Amino acid sequence: MFGVSFLVPAFLAGLAAAAIPIVLHLLKRETAVRRAFAAVFLIKRTPVEQAARRRLREWLLLALRVTALVLLALAFARPYLADTTAQFGGVTVVALDRSFSMSSPGQFARARELAREAVNAVPAGHAVAVVAFDETAAVVAPPSAGRPAALEAIADVSAGAGATRYRVGLSRAAEVIGTRAGRIVIVTDLQRSGWGAEGQGVVPDRIPVSAVMVDSPAGNLAVTAISGGPSGTRATVLNGGEGTRLAQLRLLVDGAEVDRASVTVPAGVSSEVDFPVVLPRRGEASVVVEDDAGYAADNARYLLLAPPEPMEVAVVTASGDAATEAFFLYQALQVADAEVRFAIEPVPASRLATRLAAPGSAPAVVLVLTSRGLDRRGVAALDAFTRVGGGVLLVAGPDLEPIMLAGLGGVGQPAPADGDTAADRQLVPADGRHPIFQALGERVGNLAQVRYARTRAIEPTDETRVLAWFSDGAVALVEQDLDAGRLLVFGSDLDDAWNDFPRHPMFVPFVYETLRYLGGDRRPRRALLVGDGPAARVEETGFVTLADGVRVAVNVDRAESDPTRMSTAEFDAAVAQARGAIVAATSDTDGQQERDQGYWRYGLGLMALALAAESLLGSRMS
Repeated sequence: MFGVSFLVPAFLAGLAAAAIPIVLHLLKRETAVRRAFAAVFLIKRTPVEQAARRRLREWLLLALRVTALVLLALAFARPYLADTTAQFGGVTVVALDRSFSMSSPGQFARARELAREAVNAVPAGHAVAVVAFDETAAVVAPPSAGRPAALEAIADVSAGAGATRYRVGLSRAAEVIGTRAGRIVIVTDLQRSGWGAEGQGVVPDRIPVSAVMVDSPAGNLAVTAISGGPSGTRATVLNGGEGTRLAQLRLLVDGAEVDRASVTVPAGVSSEVDFPVVLPRRGEASVVVEDDAGYAADNARYLLLAPPEPMEVAVVTASGDAATEAFFLYQALQVADAEVRFAIEPVPASRLATRLAAPGSAPAVVLVLTSRGLDRRGVAALDAFTRVGGGVLLVAGPDLEPIMLAGLGGVGQPAPADGDTAADRQLVPADGRHPIFQALGERVGNLAQVRYARTRAIEPTDETRVLAWFSDGAVALVEQDLDAGRLLVFGSDLDDAWNDFPRHPMFVPFVYETLRYLGGDRRPRRALLVGDGPAARVEETGFVTLADGVRVAVNVDRAESDPTRMSTAEFDAAVAQARGAIVAATSDTDGQQERDQGYWRYGLGLMALALAAESLLGSRMS
C-alpha cells in the first residue's frame, strides 16, 4: 500500500495563496461611468457598490487560477508515493547470499528453505522485503505486508558465479529499510573472504542484523591458476576440504582434451600439477578438475591464448637510420620483454609532420633524439599528437637543441646550457612510487651506478613534475601532461655520448618501463573476473565475446574458493565494525524515492497548462 507524502511539507502553506483569486472576485466593484452635466456639482458624489451582486463570476477563470496556484504549492512541496505497509510494524529485510560459495549440491536449496523460514517468522503487521546479493545487490521483493511476493522471489533466486560482498548486501538492505524501523536477516555461509577491506560502514546503529548460517560442503576442489611455458603447462588446484584429496585434472585446448594428470592435495592447501603440453600461440585453453561435492563454478580455469600486440614506437633521428643513429636504443627495443613487444618505426625528423598526419595509423609513442631537420610543422604535429593522447619522450642529448624544449610544452630553457664538468653525476628518483620506478622494484637503486659526464639544463615549470634528479641538483627526468597525453624529457643522452647508461644492465629495463608508461596499457584485456567488464558486467565463466567483439576468458574470483568460515560471533563483530562510520546509510531514502518518481515535474506542467488556458479564455471573454 502507498500513501501520498511530501518531502518539503512547509510549502503546503502556499495553498493559502489559492484564496487570493477568490478574494479578488468577491471584492470586485463596478465603477460608475462619469458623464459631464451642467450644474450637477451640488449633487453628493457616491460610489456605486454592487453589494447585492457580490458572487463568483466567471467561475471557469477562477477555477483555472486557483488550480494553478494549488499545483504550484504542491510542486514545491515535492510529493511522492511512500510505502505505508510498515508504518506500524517496521520492515524485515531478508538478505540472501547468492555467491558461488553457496552453489554446492543441495546447499542453495537449504538456503532457500532458511530464507522462507525467516519470512514466515516475521510478525503480523510487519512488512517483508528480499535482497539477493553477491558482488552486487538487487531488491527482488520490495517491502510488502503480504508474504507470497517474498516467498515467490526467494524461489526464483539461484546461486551464480559472483563473489561474496557482505558490505554490498547489508548496505542495500539498509537502504530498503530507510528511515523506518526494521531489521536485517542475512542467510549466508559466513565466508570470511566476504568481508573485504574496501568501503566504509554500511549499517546504521539502529538496525539490528542477525545471521542465519548455511552449512558449507564437506570438501571442494578448485582450479585457481593456469599458465603456459616453453616446456609445458602448469595448473594450481586448491583443496578446501578437511581431508587429503586426489585431484583428477584435464587439460583442454579449443574444447578438446589433450592431456590428463592427477595430484594428491593435502587439506587446506594448494598443489601444482604440470602437463607436458606446450600451448599454441593462439587458442583457448582450460584446466578442469573433477569434483562432484564442491562448487561447480571453480572447477575450471580458463586462459585465452593470444600473442601480445606490439606497441608502435616512432624513433625520430636526423636521417631516419635508427639502427645506426640510435644504435643502443634500437637494440634495447629489439630485446624487450615478450610480454610487451615494440614495433620500431624509424622516422626522419623532416618527415615527422607527414607521419603523424597519416590518418588512423599514429604510433603509441614518439621517441625524439634530434631536432636537426625538425621544422615548425613537425613541432606543431608533435604537440598536437601529445594533446590527443600520445606519449612523447624527448632525449635532451647532443643532437637536441634546447630551444625545442621551450617550444614543446614550454619545458626547458630557451638557450643552450650544458653542464659539462669533470665530476660524475648519478640519477636519483624523486618519487619511487611513480609507475616507471615502481615497476623496476628493488632494482631501482641500481640506477645510481650510472655515471653522467654531461647533462642538459632543464628548468621545471609549474606544469611539470620532476621524476628524477641528478646528484648535483639538476633535473634528470621531468614529466608534463599535455591535455590527454604525456611528455617526458630526459636530461642527458641515451646513446653512449654523455654517459655510460646504455652499457649498464638497467638501461633496457628503464627504456622498457618508460615507453610502456608513455604508451599506456593499450592492449585489450584478455582475462576478466565475473562481475568485471569494460562496458557491462560479465556474469558467466568461460570464453565470452564482449559487445565490442573482443574475446576474453572469464574466471571466478579465486578468493571465493577459500574454505575459511566465520563463527556467528565473529560475523556479528564484523558487522559491529561496519557500524557507526556513517551517520545513516538511509537518511536520504525519502529524497531518493521522491527524485525517482519526480511528480513535481508533472505538477509544474499542469500548472503551465492551466495558466495557458486561463490566458486564452480571459482574452476571449474580454
